[in-house]
Amino acid sequence: AIARLLMCAILSDTLNLQSVTTTDADRFAVAFLAKVGNIEDPDEIARLMFRAKTSWIVNLGPYAMVRGDQKDFMVNDWKFGIAVLEVTTMEPVMQIADQLILELRALKIEKGSGERTKELDFAFLFVVNVVKQCSVLLICGGREYALASKAFEGCPFKIAKEGLQAPGSHIAAGQTLCDVGPLVSRKAQFVPAFSRILNEGFTCHKLPVASPNYVDDNETGAVRNVLEHGEANVSLDGSQHYKRDLVKLGSAVFEEKAL
Repeated sequence: AIARLLMCAILSDTLNLQSVTTTDADRFAVAFLAKVGNIEDPDEIARLMFRAKTSWIVNLGPYAMVRGDQKDFMVNDWKFGIAVLEVTTMEPVMQIADQLILELRALKIEKGSGERTKELDFAFLFVVNVVKQCSVLLICGGREYALASKAFEGCPFKIAKEGLQAPGSHIAAGQTLCDVGPLVSRKAQFVPAFSRILNEGFTCHKLPVASPNYVDDNETGAVRNVLEHGEANVSLDGSQHYKRDLVKLGSAVFEEKAL
């Protein structure tokens, strides 16, 4: 049983030995552990595992989906967070793209825990299809689009969900989803792509939140106001999943425009 668990951990971490971070040691360990655990087809185990993981991820709800597998990074005073969802089909995730965008916008502020200089400048969510070995990037605002369009230059953008409104005045609805193709690794591909641009003197319509001259624009100020006044509280539902009241937050993100 322990051998099977260890094998599953490696399969999960390496996307069934397909990730660019996969090593020969990983391949050897899977083969060895499969033999010890009497597993005839590790590939089938991986398929079943990722299928179950997809169902589990979607059932968690948008709040947990952008916070579960999420890490923060800093380059030249710019702070960015990257969340990753590994699924066998992207459709269930894209069906709630509008809610995920709202959670990403809230996450940027909530990461500061009341200290503005600790907030995120950018919050990204990559949805990785572990079957097809490809990814899409959900774009939650103008700053994110400004960075992503340079980090993944040449990659096509489109609307993340039918009928979605633009989440701000510096981004169009048709710029809320970027197809980054065969890129699947946060460590080896996503982070280096963003870091390269930020190291090259990146600028956009806003200063880093850590800058002494930073001020909220209307859009960010509206989101902050909703959060600080307790109008987007998070609670546990009947299934013990975290759920946020998104009504006021939705109005702030999709309707408030910067002057």
